[in-house]
Amino acid sequence: MNRIEREKQTVRKMIELYCRHNLNLDAVPEEYQHLSDYACHRLDLCRFGNRKNTCRRCAIHCYAKEERRKICEVMRWAGPRMMLYAPKDAVMHLWYDVLSRLKQ
Repeated sequence: MNRIEREKQTVRKMIELYCRHNLNLDAVPEEYQHLSDYACHRLDLCRFGNRKNTCRRCAIHCYAKEERRKICEVMRWAGPRMMLYAPKDAVMHLWYDVLSRLKQ
C-alpha cells in the first residue's frame, strides 16, 4: 500500500471513530461522509504524492476553511484514541510526522 492510500485509510478510520464514539452514531452521517470523501479527494490531488509530509506540516494547506475546521476537530479528538482502536495506523501516522519534522 502506498503512502496516499495509507493516509486515506487512516483518515477514514479517524472519521468513523469520531462518529461512533464521540457522536454516538452507528453509521457515518452524510456530513462526515462528505468530509471523508473530501479528504480522500485532496489526498489524490496532493502535488507531493507519496513524498508528502503530514498535512499539518505541509506548506500548502489545500483544504477549504470549513472542511479544515471539521477535520481538525475530528483529528484532535480521534488522534489520541487511535492508539487504542487502530494502533498500527496511529504508529505509522506518528512515524511519518516525525520523519517530516526531521526533513525540515
